[in-house]
Amino acid sequence: MIVVKTVEEMKALIGKSEWLSVGFVPTMGALHEGHLSLIKESKRDNQITVVSIFVNPTQFNDPADFRNYPREVEKDKTLLEKALVDYLFLPSKNEIYPKEDLHSYDLGGVQNHLEGKFRPGHFNGVASVVKRLFDVVKPTKAYFGLKDFQQFQVIKKLNENYNLGVEIIGCETLREDDGLAMSSRNKRLTDAERILAANLSKALKLVAEKGTSETSEKLEEIGKLFLSQYSGINLEYFKVLDPESLIGVNPKKNPGSRIALLAAKIGDVRLIDNMMI
Repeated sequence: MIVVKTVEEMKALIGKSEWLSVGFVPTMGALHEGHLSLIKESKRDNQITVVSIFVNPTQFNDPADFRNYPREVEKDKTLLEKALVDYLFLPSKNEIYPKEDLHSYDLGGVQNHLEGKFRPGHFNGVASVVKRLFDVVKPTKAYFGLKDFQQFQVIKKLNENYNLGVEIIGCETLREDDGLAMSSRNKRLTDAERILAANLSKALKLVAEKGTSETSEKLEEIGKLFLSQYSGINLEYFKVLDPESLIGVNPKKNPGSRIALLAAKIGDVRLIDNMMI
């Protein structure tokens, strides 16, 4: 595995391989099995796999969240070497943002609610860093976990609206044995908080089981009621929506045509999850 720290070197290496398919897995590090599953997909589909690690400051609306985000670069390098990644792109902030990106990205409105409501400016920051990384790495395909479902839809819209020419691949959420969606943020949970966090996926599973017979509004009530039993879970939203537009749906739709999404704080750790219903 070659570790690359500058944009100039990354562009040069990719330029030498321009006739090969390039798979790209952008991350913020603190890697887990979910990330490794994306890498496996990329290696299966492409001749070259690039992984980036960059904790992007522009997508954090809470400075404390940015400071506390887990950083485990040496451990991450070991995992990536074992996964036989070709290039690790490990840029500094100045490499990604030699000057401040003040552009307001056209994301089709999908960025304005759910996470966008609770984290103002978050998705513009996501769009900024993803576009920059795509410009540098020039991937054939890019892989994203569907745990961050709204982010996945935002990146698809960014790719479409700015003609970036990348095939955007969504990969299923990997879960722990108790159902908790794998996330780098899980490492910040205490043992008691970790047990409590498993109830997020239980709420989604409960709603999915009732999805064929209830309206979206009723399903939202069921999910909220279930989580209200746990005083340590501070629920920000629990919504059942159309998966493409992420806005309301008809009172009843066929199984698999709606998605339940939630966000909650447990202690000072904010977690998100979703499930098709």
